[in-house]
Amino acid sequence: MNRARPDPILLLSAALGLLALALPWVNFRENRLVLGEGVSLLSSGAAAWVLPALWLALGALAWAGGERSRQGMSGAAGAWAGAVLFPLTCAAVGWLLGYAASALVGQATPLARVSPAGGFWLSVLALYVAGFGLSRWPGPAHLAGLLGLLAFAAVPLLGWWQDLGLSQEYANIAATFWPQLGLHLALSLTALGLALILGLPLGLAAARYERLSGSVLGVAGFLQTIPSVALFGLVLPVFSALGRDTTLGVYLAWAGGALLLGGALWRLFGGRIAGLLGGLLALLGLQALLLLGGLALIGLLEGAWLGGRSFSPQALSLSAPLSAWGVRGIGAAPALLALTIYALLPVVTNTFVGLRSVPPALTDAARGLGMTEGQILRRAEWPIALPFVMEGVRAALVLTFGIATIAPLIGAGGLGFFIQRGVEGNVPDLVLLGALPIVLVALLLSGVVGWLGARLTPPGLRPESAPVQEARNTP
Repeated sequence: MNRARPDPILLLSAALGLLALALPWVNFRENRLVLGEGVSLLSSGAAAWVLPALWLALGALAWAGGERSRQGMSGAAGAWAGAVLFPLTCAAVGWLLGYAASALVGQATPLARVSPAGGFWLSVLALYVAGFGLSRWPGPAHLAGLLGLLAFAAVPLLGWWQDLGLSQEYANIAATFWPQLGLHLALSLTALGLALILGLPLGLAAARYERLSGSVLGVAGFLQTIPSVALFGLVLPVFSALGRDTTLGVYLAWAGGALLLGGALWRLFGGRIAGLLGGLLALLGLQALLLLGGLALIGLLEGAWLGGRSFSPQALSLSAPLSAWGVRGIGAAPALLALTIYALLPVVTNTFVGLRSVPPALTDAARGLGMTEGQILRRAEWPIALPFVMEGVRAALVLTFGIATIAPLIGAGGLGFFIQRGVEGNVPDLVLLGALPIVLVALLLSGVVGWLGARLTPPGLRPESAPVQEARNTP
């Protein structure tokens, strides 16, 4: 008699969850400046024993998710059990963090701080592993990850983390937290847009012209290796001089002239050296104009949210210095340039790989049908390259959102402001308050871009279409 094998992923998650109970669950400090000591969850009270029971139940559920069990009644019952048990475990992990904090703070001074420790973070990892394992199950268990995320997020929203140091630090900076988050998003998304406008044509040129591929990919890779702090130092004197000595009229004339001249050279010479250089010149001119527009947007947001610099009517004069638009040695201008440079490599590389992955027979057939080069790109090559391009966009977005953390070092704002303050003052809760939203928002944006890429990909090219097509062809 063949016995069902357990789901190894779910078993691993249960083992990690039980192991987390042996580690300190929270770190208790008499005030925000001392190091503190670790406290186990099981010493917090009787309610803490709910969590090991839930992890044992998830471990037992692993036998219902074995390869043979999934096809029978036990597999169907296990799927429903997973859809219920996993959200309960997520809610329990979140609630017990607040429960342990309340038990400790209630016996201490008002200055006491309670922070998550290694046991809690290992439990979060165990939840992630369990959610991934259940996502592979059929039926309602497929939605367990989403339900668990909602259950976990509901805990702080309902106020059950009010005694945590995170909540206390948030209460101190609530007036500036959301504006800084908005500036972080504005910096990252603006830099991503600039990188796409420059990176997509460069990737296309590298894929089209063999003699350019090595240079384009090499330069993009070299720029990625420059340390961010060093890059800030290199561009600081450049932007400082540009903002002080250059007027808006001169800047617009240079950028607009580069755009028009480069476009004319591209139209006249096409794929020859002069045409390619003209195309690059046009892209740089367009980038210069869009950089100024991005700085204007960030300046407006900064003035509205934080009461910082904004634009006066004099800034619209052609004789106004560029410093009136935010072009300075410190601030958003060097941050935008650095973030754009770092986002180039994944965009250029994935565009190049996607276009090079198009079968030559497909382009030959399209050319045989009388399509122009533009029609071949839009109708034959681009749909196949799109999944690769969207993965590059997703990688660039996550990379940009993470690197924007260091923008406050040059006065550009963002969530890194709280991380910097927390490191300088030795306040771990303030560091977490800046770091956790960066991770969560980056994952959210990554998921949105991944979903958008899947929707934009033609149905016949989506990964899930292959099994469906195979099933249809099976007699």
